[in-house]
Amino acid sequence: MRSLSPKEIDLNRSNPPKDTELSLTATQCAGLVECIGSTQCVPALLELAHEVCGADFVSVFCQGDRDLPLLVGTDGRKGKQRAERAAQGYTRHMDEDPNTVLLSGRKGEGDFLTSQNAADIKSFTYRRDCYDLPGIAGRISLVRRTSTYGLCVSLYSAEERGVFDPPSHKRAAAVLPFLLAAVERHVAFSLKGSVWMEQDIQARLALSYPGLTHREREVAAMAIKGRTAAQTAEILGLAETTIITHRKNAYKRMNVGSLRQLVAKF
Repeated sequence: MRSLSPKEIDLNRSNPPKDTELSLTATQCAGLVECIGSTQCVPALLELAHEVCGADFVSVFCQGDRDLPLLVGTDGRKGKQRAERAAQGYTRHMDEDPNTVLLSGRKGEGDFLTSQNAADIKSFTYRRDCYDLPGIAGRISLVRRTSTYGLCVSLYSAEERGVFDPPSHKRAAAVLPFLLAAVERHVAFSLKGSVWMEQDIQARLALSYPGLTHREREVAAMAIKGRTAAQTAEILGLAETTIITHRKNAYKRMNVGSLRQLVAKF
C-alpha cells in the first residue's frame, strides 16, 4: 500500500471505512439525477448532502490534462458568496491543498477519501483564505483520478456548527460516491464541447499531431490555454529553458512559427 497521510484513505487499496452504510430514498436520488446537466445540479448536490450529513457548502472541481483544476460549481446554505470566497481562496492556494496532488494524478489513479479541518492547517494564509474568511470549519472530499481526468467533490461544515462529528463524517463518506457518480454525468452532459474540452486539449493534439512527444503535447496544450513558459515550468516542475525548447520543437513538428499560428491552426 502506498504511504498516505492519516486523513487520506485510498478506497482502491484498503477496506472502506466501517459503519458507513447509508440508505438514500428514491426521492432524494431522483431530485439530484433530474438536475444533471443543468445549472441546478450543484445546488441539488448541496441539498442532498445537507439532508444526509448536515453539509453547509459544496464544491466540485475537475482536471483534464496536467493543468490547473477547473471549478465546475460551488454553493452554500450560508450564502453563496461565502462558498465562492472559499473557492477563490483554493485557487490562490491550490499548491498547498492535498486534493490538488490527487487531482493531478501525482499519487496514481483511483478514488481517494480525504478530510481536513481548519485546525489541521499550518499555513496561516491558506487557512485564512480558504477556511477562516469564508467561515468554514471542516471538509471531507472524494477525489477520483483516472488516466484522462480527475474529479473532486467536497463537502464543508460552517464554523457556526463546527467540524463534522463522527456520525456526520461517516454519513458524508457514505454518500460521496453517489454524489461523485452524479457529478461525472453532469460534467459529461453540461461541459462536453465547451469548457471541459479545453481541459482535454492534449487528446486533440495527439489525434491531430501524432508525431509530438508526450512532453511536447503538454507544453503545446498549455501554450494554447495561454500559459506562459514560466507558468508551464512551475506546473510541470521543469526549468523554463526546458519548456522553451519543448515548445520550439512542438512548433517545428506542427509547422507553425508562433503561438498565434498555433492557435489559428489548432
